[in-house]
Amino acid sequence: MNFPRTPFKLNESEKGDKELLNYLRVRDNFPYLDKSTYEKIDSIKMDHTKPNMQKHQQELIGLWPMILTDVLLRLKKNDTREWHNDNKHMGTFFDKKSLGIDELEEVFTGFSEFEGMMYGASPEHYRDHITHSFRVWIIGQGLLNECFNNKLSMNEKVELEISEMEWACMWTIVALCHDVGYPLSQIERINQKAQKTFRRQGLKSVGNMSFSFSDQLLPFHDSIIKLIASKPVRNGDTLYLTHLQNKYYLKLLKSFDKLDHGIISSLLISNALVYFLESDYSHDPYSSLGKEDVRQFVIRREILRSIAAHTCQDIYHLYFNTLSFLLYIVDEIQCWGRPTFMQLQQEHSLKESCIEVKEFNDKRIKLIITTYADKWDNKQIKLVSVQVGRLKKMLRLAVDTKKLIEKHFMHFEVTNKSGQKCLLSLDRGKIAFVEPKKL
Repeated sequence: MNFPRTPFKLNESEKGDKELLNYLRVRDNFPYLDKSTYEKIDSIKMDHTKPNMQKHQQELIGLWPMILTDVLLRLKKNDTREWHNDNKHMGTFFDKKSLGIDELEEVFTGFSEFEGMMYGASPEHYRDHITHSFRVWIIGQGLLNECFNNKLSMNEKVELEISEMEWACMWTIVALCHDVGYPLSQIERINQKAQKTFRRQGLKSVGNMSFSFSDQLLPFHDSIIKLIASKPVRNGDTLYLTHLQNKYYLKLLKSFDKLDHGIISSLLISNALVYFLESDYSHDPYSSLGKEDVRQFVIRREILRSIAAHTCQDIYHLYFNTLSFLLYIVDEIQCWGRPTFMQLQQEHSLKESCIEVKEFNDKRIKLIITTYADKWDNKQIKLVSVQVGRLKKMLRLAVDTKKLIEKHFMHFEVTNKSGQKCLLSLDRGKIAFVEPKKL
């Protein structure tokens, strides 16, 4: 398998994790990682007969804060307001504890400890998220390196240069943190499961297990959501303001009201990491931003917006080469090969899906997913249709859709061994969506 140049396959004959780890071990593929981080990576010894990253979950949990520390340092080094390359002593001012990694690590550790409860609450649906985040990170880094020449687009009207190293670091934060808000979104499912279980034992509910953010955090959350929903505009030749895009703002507020884990994840990392607490944002025309100020604003906004958008289907997409769209597609690629907790208990009969990426670039995407099922029942047909239908909704008719249909091609196909297909096709100004029950 030639990963990650297209065409390539993942999760075929249980070799997917082995290929991903082999790619991760090549230091040139991840040049932003520190030597000590690579020593940790090299210490992961997978079973070559049955390689599975999930068996090394505790090692990945230990690796997670090290990677985030590395990428945050790289991003700070590229901020000319902070780091002066002509001063050899700049590094002495860097303090790992000042990043807020410890605080975010507590969130992530709590996530891993809570994961067992989420497995039990929904064994037929719940999938591992810790190993999943690492797989998403490595797959996306491969596509970024080989299919996008290490550069993505922000599609801003103002000219801002983001380096290859910065895009890689931005992707790393997005991939490793996009699901940290998942436990809060599952509280209601746990409530329902508990009520059903104890009712059968003759007990009645006298209240739900419910949680909410403190009232004191409401202004903070609103400020972060406004930051995510804003774009830079010129205020003269060298100065900029930030303009609130109302469509983004309303959609993100709705997503927050539903406790979608994408926006919750964005808020959690903004609260924990000092990097986001130090975001520049122009609240009024009396405080303009300089060029580096606005560049740093956009970097932070792109990270948070990408994470928030991956569970907000009301946000539509016009380009394939954005951080937001890369996260959504790679998340989908990885999800089809992820067994549920119930399937893990039947490992002797588990056959993972195979994902074949035939094309992947800024203009053309062609993915074919073959599931392990010999044929789909009505429940599976509905599930597959919903999954593919989400993508259609994100590519729907909206303002500036002509930018998407004039130059882009997509073929997203899910099939089983019997040839039942569910597919979405975008080509030459038309979009087609075929459900398996119609074939």
